Amino acid sequence: MPDPAVAILLGLLQGLTEFFPVSSSAHLEVVPWLAGWDLFDDEVELENAFDVAVHVGTLAGAALYLRADIARYGAALWRGVRGRAERDTLIAVSLAASALPAAVVGVALEDRLLDLAEQPLLIAALLAVFGWLLWWSDVAAHARGAQRSQHSYRVRDALGMGLAQATALLPGVSRSGVTITAGRWLGFDRAGAARLAFLMSLPLIAGAGVYRFATLGDAAPTRAELQLFLVGGLAAAVASWAGVAAMVWLLDRTGRRPRRSPFALFAGYRLALAAAVAVVAVSGLR
Repeated sequence: MPDPAVAILLGLLQGLTEFFPVSSSAHLEVVPWLAGWDLFDDEVELENAFDVAVHVGTLAGAALYLRADIARYGAALWRGVRGRAERDTLIAVSLAASALPAAVVGVALEDRLLDLAEQPLLIAALLAVFGWLLWWSDVAAHARGAQRSQHSYRVRDALGMGLAQATALLPGVSRSGVTITAGRWLGFDRAGAARLAFLMSLPLIAGAGVYRFATLGDAAPTRAELQLFLVGGLAAAVASWAGVAAMVWLLDRTGRRPRRSPFALFAGYRLALAAAVAVVAVSGLR
């Protein structure tokens, strides 16, 4: 019988790692692989249904925390539709457009990306490389005095950060991590880069949920399996809210002491995880 505890743990893992710059895709591949978890006995349609549930939960938790930004830019977009465009309208359109590169690449290369997700050594390499890039971009941005706020976001930034976000379809990159990396490189301050990264991720998380839902086919979950979807989705909602809140608090706090890069902690964790995955994959210790 499926284990609700595993569903809760997977939901918590998805929600937290979606917004911590450590790669949710890597954790959702590596942790079940190491622990030997198989929640639905390789039934792809049920796995997709669970994926929809945790994505909906992740979206709900993040949207709750970011509700003020969502309301602001949503209202500006509506005013633009009615012919009263303003600065926030351009930001809202740019945020929506930033999802296009990842959406196109994800649909076009879905099968190939799924194959890559089964390669632990690739995941380890990408964890390490993009963890270092996250730390390095922050240090370099501080050296250049990068202090742009999120309200200076424009179409050129949407293109650059959107293309970076598309690389996160590779397992181990991290959507939030690579988008923050690009944001710091484009001159945004830490808090601004993170908030933009989180807002940019919402259309993609929603789109991933809708796409997975459309591929469910004839899945007919039992009552017990529906309960797994529910507890997994609720766990993801709580964890994603907490993840966004923790990142905003951390970056706001360290923004007052800019010499200390908060991303060194995440880069170190990624390097340690990459080393562990590589050792297990090469040695077969599992």
